[in-house]
Amino acid sequence: GLGPPPFVPDPRRVYAKDLGDVGAFSTVKGVELDAGDAALCDAFASGTVPIPWQEELIETGVFEELNVWGAPGTLPPDLDPNAA
Repeated sequence: GLGPPPFVPDPRRVYAKDLGDVGAFSTVKGVELDAGDAALCDAFASGTVPIPWQEELIETGVFEELNVWGAPGTLPPDLDPNAA
């Protein structure tokens, strides 16, 4: 039998290096966004970060600096409300 697939894409997420790549997949034509649309989009943080930026965070060591966790089952100091 077949095993589970190595990757199952999330149908709600766009997998693209940058916003310029998204247009290539769009079938919607003739839609123009106005300032209200831009404000609405700015209100939502999708959590999607371009791959080159992710790679830069890893290569420069910033990811390791920010990704600090406490012992298993505990909170890191910056998230622990009881930490001084």
